[in-house]
Amino acid sequence: MIDIYNIKIDELYGSTDLSPHMEDYMEAIANISEKNKVVRVKDIAAELKIKMPSVTSALNKLKEMGLIEYEKYGYIELTPEGEIAAKRVISKHICLKEFFSKILQLKEIDAEDEACKIEHHISGETCKKLHKLLIYYKSEGAADKPWVNEIIDILK
Repeated sequence: MIDIYNIKIDELYGSTDLSPHMEDYMEAIANISEKNKVVRVKDIAAELKIKMPSVTSALNKLKEMGLIEYEKYGYIELTPEGEIAAKRVISKHICLKEFFSKILQLKEIDAEDEACKIEHHISGETCKKLHKLLIYYKSEGAADKPWVNEIIDILK
């Protein structure tokens, strides 16, 4: 998993220039490759809960864009450009999930769900600001500032 706190913010939240649908594919490929080291069409179909022909069609588009290496019936790998795009999508997801769970005190499952809904529609600039807020919030919480506990109490 990407550690959003140890990478330059500008690298994390640039544009992918992809549709939300295609960003889902990039995120799924990256997540599966982190777990399995090998990514197949059926793995992506299972992860996204869609049919294999739909996956194949999207993979051909991503290949044309230079974001993946893929041959029919073969494994799928992210290109260096694809890794950057996937990292940007995942970074938005992680930032949003942390904001919802740490600051807004949502349950993990709800924070995950909300992050999935918003990650494709939020701008990089907004995520940068949320990221900075998370860093500040964590540092203030570590310093045991009273206002952090007040926010936690208010949101219970």
